[in-house]
Amino acid sequence: MKSIKIALLFVLMAAYSGMAGAQTLNTQFWGWVGKNQHGYYLDGSSWHYCFSDKGGSCGSVALSTGHSDCRTTGFNIGGKWAIPTRIGGMEINAGVNHSWTACNIRSETVTCSPNKGYKGRAVINFSERWGKMRVLGGDNYLTLRSSCPAGWRSDWMGGPSWRCTYVGGAYTTEGYLPEWRGSSCQYDKI
Repeated sequence: MKSIKIALLFVLMAAYSGMAGAQTLNTQFWGWVGKNQHGYYLDGSSWHYCFSDKGGSCGSVALSTGHSDCRTTGFNIGGKWAIPTRIGGMEINAGVNHSWTACNIRSETVTCSPNKGYKGRAVINFSERWGKMRVLGGDNYLTLRSSCPAGWRSDWMGGPSWRCTYVGGAYTTEGYLPEWRGSSCQYDKI
């Protein structure tokens, strides 16, 4: 009986402790700000080399990209939040506090034809653009800890229970957000 009570206590503590990181913000996308963008190549295929016109090394080739590269970008918003953009072929997740991560989850086949003296490969193009997010509020959650992160107030619920109540108000923050995904050939001089 004693071991059952101890096991139950550990399960309860794990459940409450797991919720401690659950400071979830309710957000809304407020649009792009200007035209400030960054672009990245993800999941490049093997390179195809074109040294000369002789021997067929410069023919067109179908190259397939990979499907697992990720890009993490900082975005200081103050809690767990919902990323505003859905982009086909990308899995995009917002991190707690300071970032979001976009992972390429689909391989693409691209026909590349490098010119003499160049190498080429198929790549996934991914871009992010400066945007604005509005925090509308936050979800309350239970914890076993008596302290809550900034923006939440700690309320004792009796016994070992505490509730973190959102008191951070509404605010707007800006930073780079995911915008677009495509595929193309990348060329470099040999």
